[in-house]
Amino acid sequence: MAKDILGEAGLHFDELNKLRVLDPEVSQQTTELKEECKDFVDKIGQFQKIVGGLLELVDQLAKEAENEKMKLNCAPPGRVPCCTHLCTPSI
Repeated sequence: MAKDILGEAGLHFDELNKLRVLDPEVSQQTTELKEECKDFVDKIGQFQKIVGGLLELVDQLAKEAENEKMKLNCAPPGRVPCCTHLCTPSI
């Protein structure tokens, strides 16, 4: 009966019989949500690392593609360059 009256007033007893303002069920849900949020933040951190590595790889590939285009621009018209170095512009 006392628990019912306290419950109506928004007061609850926890598993250690301590008086709490928060409903035990809501407290449990809050704890679960806190753990899920921590897991989510950890996964986002891992995702950011993966995306960072991917961006570095794409940048590297773009530079290599640009180098290959420069090689093709150095060859005389109608011929494929036979050298592996970048041509220096003629003065």
